[in-house]
Amino acid sequence: MATVIIMPKLGYTQEEGRLMAWLKRPGEAVKKGEPFFEVQTDKSVITVEATTEGTVLKLAVEPDTTVPVFTPLAVVGEVGEDAEAALRSHVTDVAADAAAEPAFGAPESGPAPAEPEKLRLTPKARRLVREEGYDPASLAAIRGTGYEGGVTAKDILASPLARRIAQQEGVDLRSVRGSGARGKIMRDDVLGALQAAAGSPDKRVAESVPYAGVRRIIGERLSASKFTAPHLYFGETVDTEKLSAFRALVNAESGYHVSMSDLLIAAAAKALQRYPALNSSLEGDRIVRYESINIGTAVAGEAGLVVPVVKNVQEKSLREIAGETRELFERAQQGRLRPEEYRGGTFSISNLGMVGIEDFTAIINPPEVAILAVSSIRRKPAAVTDAAGQERLEIRPLMNIRLSVDHRVIDGKLAAQFVGCLRHILEEPTLLLL
Repeated sequence: MATVIIMPKLGYTQEEGRLMAWLKRPGEAVKKGEPFFEVQTDKSVITVEATTEGTVLKLAVEPDTTVPVFTPLAVVGEVGEDAEAALRSHVTDVAADAAAEPAFGAPESGPAPAEPEKLRLTPKARRLVREEGYDPASLAAIRGTGYEGGVTAKDILASPLARRIAQQEGVDLRSVRGSGARGKIMRDDVLGALQAAAGSPDKRVAESVPYAGVRRIIGERLSASKFTAPHLYFGETVDTEKLSAFRALVNAESGYHVSMSDLLIAAAAKALQRYPALNSSLEGDRIVRYESINIGTAVAGEAGLVVPVVKNVQEKSLREIAGETRELFERAQQGRLRPEEYRGGTFSISNLGMVGIEDFTAIINPPEVAILAVSSIRRKPAAVTDAAGQERLEIRPLMNIRLSVDHRVIDGKLAAQFVGCLRHILEEPTLLLL
């Protein structure tokens, strides 16, 4: 019997995925566990393995196409089976499931919705209809944007006028951000999208791309962090002369390469061991403190900002940290991290020193309660006290660090103590070996 392969849901918050590439072609045999296709999710490109065996009968979605989760992608079965019939049956089963459930909020004994077989609802749309109590008859006129005209949740969360304008003007509702309740797309949202695409005579548009995918996820998460968590900031200046010399010595004598990011991760872990309250998260009405020190470092990848996480740093040597970060950073830049490699962080570092930024402030990565911003090393005048206790002015290699904390969880004194401890470790890097 032919099997319909769907867009998998690879994360709790994933609503759609982009099919990047097929690794099997029509007519080719596929075995369970073999790489079948590649999907870009919210943060990375993941190779999806086949869950069934047989021959690839049909590929229903072209590469570089974004579709909702659970959308049919392909059909696998025996040679000679009707792939189109399998797809039609799959869509019919979805509609039948919707009809078999309680009548969208009505009592189970109530009448079934009129002509339910005509409703092609994605699973998320079906759940939305049921939870919100939509009248199925009101959905009949919706021109769905899902597979073969299937109605998606995004189609439902738009006013009739907004849908009509979008259909007339060729606006993809998936690229429009709604301003109504629960993100419902209104007329003005569609008109605004049209205006943005058209530009004006004195403001020529070079390009207009949807605010979607990774960029939208990053924006929504950081907006939630900034407007939910009251940020408090603590800055210090670190003299990096000994740190740079220590790094050069390790790289020359050890046979492995240590980056500045590796040293920052190791130093942050040491400081977190002394001040474990910063190694925590706020989850609902509970403050959770962790034994594991899992440090994420922000990396700009092909798909946007991603934060690969080194797990249990407190148990690892500098050599182990360096080897793990090198591999993680390379895959992060290629957009090929596995979900478990960018989840589970307890503290984050954003290092923009390599691009020459002198000073900046980072936004906390929820549900964590702190993030460290690290700037470039610059030679500047600084007052130095010699062995005789005399001060003199010298040109020193200085680096700004700035800690952002969630003031709901972390008090100012504790944050200041942590920053002072971190500065001491960085200025006396042999402490990293203890």
